Amino acid sequence: MTRRKRGGAWRGVNRGGGRGRGRGRGGHHGQEQQGEGQITSPEGADALLDTGEDGNTQSDELREADERKLLMMDEDKEKEEEGEEQGGGGDGGGGGMRIFFKEEDVGITEYIGHHTGFHGVIKQRYSDFIVHEIAQDGQIVKLTSLDVEDTGATDIKEEDEGVVYEGILTEEQEYKLVEFSADPREDRIIDISTSDDKEERKRIHHHIKSKYKNLESDTVFEDDVPFIRVVQQGKARRNKHAQYKRDLIDWPKNLGKYCRFVLYKENFDTGDCIGRLSKYFHINKNMFQHAGTKDKRAITSQEVTVYRVRAERLQKANRYFYRMALGNFRYVEQPLKLGQLQGNRFTIVLRNVCGDMTEINKAMTSLKESGFINYYGMQRFGTTAIPTHQVGRAILKSDYKEAAELILKPRLGEPANVSEIRTKWWESKNSLEMITKLPRKYNIERNLLEGLIKYGETNYANAFQKIHRNTRTMYLHGYQSYIWNRIVSRRINKYGLQPIIGDLVYKGDIKDVAFKEERDYSKDMSFKEEKDGEENQNGESEVTNQNRLVPTVVDAHNIKDYTITDVVLPLPGFDVMYPQNEVESWYGEMMAEDGLQMENLKHSNRQYALPGAYRRMIIMPKDVEWRMGKYSDVTKDLTSSDLDIIHDKKPPVSEPDGTMTALMIEMTLTSSCYATMALREVTKTDTSSAHQSTLNKGNQAEKTLTSPVKSE
Repeated sequence: MTRRKRGGAWRGVNRGGGRGRGRGRGGHHGQEQQGEGQITSPEGADALLDTGEDGNTQSDELREADERKLLMMDEDKEKEEEGEEQGGGGDGGGGGMRIFFKEEDVGITEYIGHHTGFHGVIKQRYSDFIVHEIAQDGQIVKLTSLDVEDTGATDIKEEDEGVVYEGILTEEQEYKLVEFSADPREDRIIDISTSDDKEERKRIHHHIKSKYKNLESDTVFEDDVPFIRVVQQGKARRNKHAQYKRDLIDWPKNLGKYCRFVLYKENFDTGDCIGRLSKYFHINKNMFQHAGTKDKRAITSQEVTVYRVRAERLQKANRYFYRMALGNFRYVEQPLKLGQLQGNRFTIVLRNVCGDMTEINKAMTSLKESGFINYYGMQRFGTTAIPTHQVGRAILKSDYKEAAELILKPRLGEPANVSEIRTKWWESKNSLEMITKLPRKYNIERNLLEGLIKYGETNYANAFQKIHRNTRTMYLHGYQSYIWNRIVSRRINKYGLQPIIGDLVYKGDIKDVAFKEERDYSKDMSFKEEKDGEENQNGESEVTNQNRLVPTVVDAHNIKDYTITDVVLPLPGFDVMYPQNEVESWYGEMMAEDGLQMENLKHSNRQYALPGAYRRMIIMPKDVEWRMGKYSDVTKDLTSSDLDIIHDKKPPVSEPDGTMTALMIEMTLTSSCYATMALREVTKTDTSSAHQSTLNKGNQAEKTLTSPVKSE
């Protein structure tokens, strides 16, 4: 079994020049880059490439680097900045996209503590932000082992795992087809897992048709997951509804259908990691499930489930991916679902802290005892010069022309070549010309341009449907968040931190209901909708949401039973209760400033209708701890990650003669809360990229190499 030991911050001498994240395979340079709305200083570099603790030499790393190139989602994506958000773009040269809006632009203006605040740099390094998911049973999710326990089941042949046959099928899949072709029984089928890539499915169909003359294949979908279904020649259509003996890859009866594991990642988005794994295993990304997306610019550990993929195969993927690791494998019968977590445990380092120690301790005590305003953080509003809520506002107005132009038009802070491409489109509206020149990483823009090419340069409504639905929903939620932030700021500014008559309060667990309403309400819509674009959306009969949260209205008799932590405010929607006081009118006033009415929330297009939800005004973090330390080298890590502990790396230690001060904070937050808003309350400084970038000046250092995650 893998050895473990305790780790933390400043608990031992750091003799190794920082954690292994500072070294890269075969001289491939990776970069610390912008993510989650934060612009930070580059990191320092350790230019020497040594042997890892597992004994791999430089030649091994060069060889593995070549293998890794074949398994990444896109070769050019490896050369792009890791911190670029989809559609956000970047300068491609390591500088990162500058963000030009600040907290006050998205309604974040108030504080609740009476301390003076202090200077501190947030996320100067992504290793300064460590997040551990808290599972539904209350256990903190950590990567503690890379090993696979013996299940007693017959293993798949190791030499067959993950080997691609002619670039299309694994040896195991090919063997099944050969066996089936030799004995093509009518009652048998083979289902081959595949990806969303239609061209890849075409290649598989062509391969089967040309090599196995007595077999034929069709693409079928089960729960939106595509499979290549192979049957005896001539039986595919005639026996379309027949009961077949389904022949998936052999699966031991004593194992659960899902493998549940811990995904450890460094400076990666959760979705990007899932995409890389699905590419590696040649399966659809929908076969992976997780409880929630974790911060990109951070080191995070979370649980993931995958349908019918053996732990041994998952483990072997560790050798091919850097800044990712899979471990703590077990088999379960049910997949994870969105929202199935209690929250997250944060370990955060603020660097270059300057301020009175008494005030710093006062600030942390205030956070522990009084909490912080539950604002939606800057990440909610995107990482480009065009915040998401502006696009969401245009969608609610059904002004798809404005929404499209906001996404495609020239913007500040982009590299010159991209700015020139956008400017030419703005002048000519030639989508074909723009898409041929725009870098591939601009996914949102490219999808929109494909729609304009297909439906016509002025058919913005249908073209907008080409953008992924999750992204379109993100824009709408951005607008809801913008209004909510402004409402809570005005409420606290005018009435302070106590309940008032007419407030809405709720003492129960608000998370599960809120998640269900955000995710599933489109299935329960109480109005009809016309067909829009390519999607076939049929009207549904009127229903009600039986699981909706019902808050209590504060009155003169019950006001003494509640505190400010019980008060909730609704996100604007057509199916929520609003406060029974002056606050209710503020929603209409603020939306009117944007040319909207409350009726716009019940959009004629079901996808864009917003039923609303509830959110607590004030959040009380749990298990808050803090300590100070000294350091001199801005390139050194001040925390120990799960991988550091697994690989027995010595934990960092405070340097008595250090020239700079760091503050380490540990706390637990419920899901959907923003840790950066807790840090804002403590430091009383703007957490926007526009402001944080000014704090990093003078702390700049050379960028580090990225490090491989090596199998044991």
